[in-house]
Amino acid sequence: MSSFGGLNIAASGLAAARAALEVTGQNVANANTVGYTRQRVDQAALTQATLATYATQNGVGDGVSVIGISRMNDAVVDAQVRSTAATSAYWSTTSSAISTVETSLNEPSTNGLGETMTNFFNAWQTMANNPGDAATANTLISSGQQLASTLASGYQTAANAWSGARSAAVSTVATVNDTAATIANLNNTIRSLSASGSTGVNALLDQRDVAITKLAGLTGATTRTNGDGTVDVIVGGNALVSGTTARPITLTGGATFPPSTATGLTWGAGGPPVSLDGGELAARVATLAPANGGTGGVFAEAAQTYDTLTTTIAGAVNAIHEQGVAAGSGATTAQGLDFFAITDAQHPASSLTVVPTGVSGIAAADPAKGSLDNTIADRIAQIATATTVATPSNPSAPAPGVLWTNYVSQVGAQSASATARSTSATTAATAATTAQTSASGVDLDQETSNLVLYQHAYQASARVISTIDTVLDTLINMGA
Repeated sequence: MSSFGGLNIAASGLAAARAALEVTGQNVANANTVGYTRQRVDQAALTQATLATYATQNGVGDGVSVIGISRMNDAVVDAQVRSTAATSAYWSTTSSAISTVETSLNEPSTNGLGETMTNFFNAWQTMANNPGDAATANTLISSGQQLASTLASGYQTAANAWSGARSAAVSTVATVNDTAATIANLNNTIRSLSASGSTGVNALLDQRDVAITKLAGLTGATTRTNGDGTVDVIVGGNALVSGTTARPITLTGGATFPPSTATGLTWGAGGPPVSLDGGELAARVATLAPANGGTGGVFAEAAQTYDTLTTTIAGAVNAIHEQGVAAGSGATTAQGLDFFAITDAQHPASSLTVVPTGVSGIAAADPAKGSLDNTIADRIAQIATATTVATPSNPSAPAPGVLWTNYVSQVGAQSASATARSTSATTAATAATTAQTSASGVDLDQETSNLVLYQHAYQASARVISTIDTVLDTLINMGA
């Protein structure tokens, strides 16, 4: 190997060490950048080439070459991060929705519906103890109005929560479509840069991975890598992103509560339905589902429970109240009086009113037992502890207290289950993210060691050049 060959070897070492120092500096600079993947310079020894027929080789080689800059990511770990992110987002959203309903119940508390019903039926018991008393009647009427207000408030809270969830779903769909479009654009740029051999593609790959992980959390999306450097994003077995093309999704269904049609997702406007594998959006759509006997959307189930309670309370109370007459001297003997009225059959809970305005409208007495009888008031008071009641539509309907207790217990169990699953899913997601950070994150201690290593390599290559220069200078001067 000639002296000039030695200079070339040393020069290649300088170039490789400089490139390694630059990449290490890039790693250090982005140590706290979200989504950044640690990079590494890939080097390969250059083999000495034969330049002429009778040339000889000493087997040393021609130095070193930088053959690329690799991203230190683990595809298996990345896939695990996306999978756990989808599960965590689904259960976190579901748990939040159920917790919203559970909190709105105010149970157990003095402001809850259970206590309000108890106070109402206790007022009937007081009425039974003081038939025909005007002050007691006013207290009963006020208690009935409070019960109607509590039922209406509960229904409205469920309706408002549903509207809020739908607005969130609309926003989530927009985010999904925007993120999908971003990935498609990144695919286009990455394909072009990869074809040209540019090393600047790594930063774009990081951006794309962050966007894909975000989509996984929103929709449960998975990916499929193509030979040209692009990736397809798959949702429910269909491509949300195919190469450089994004396919938008649309939220369907009524926008007001209760909705005229069930909430769903389609590919584009009027396209086939979208089947989600998990993620935040799947949970939001599930919470918007109509009531279905306890298995529907949490908000619609809550609203239906308030409607059912309203019709049961009004039906049971009126069925007994209609059999009696007002108690007290000079009270009317008319029968068939209602205590409650529902002005909108489609929305019972929000349209319940109290009919009587005074003691003369409260039928507390059995007409066959005299004007001071309390039989009817006492029978209505017993609804509080009954297990079944007679209503116009069901002669053996579950009593209001039973209905409410069962529903509160059901929501509590659902909330506990969803919270537990959310906690478990979040733990798994955190573990996966930690594993990803270990594989692709920047370790400042390691990068500091690399800086020292590459600096010494640079200085050594420079020393080789300096030494060869000194030797050549000596030889030239000797010849002179």
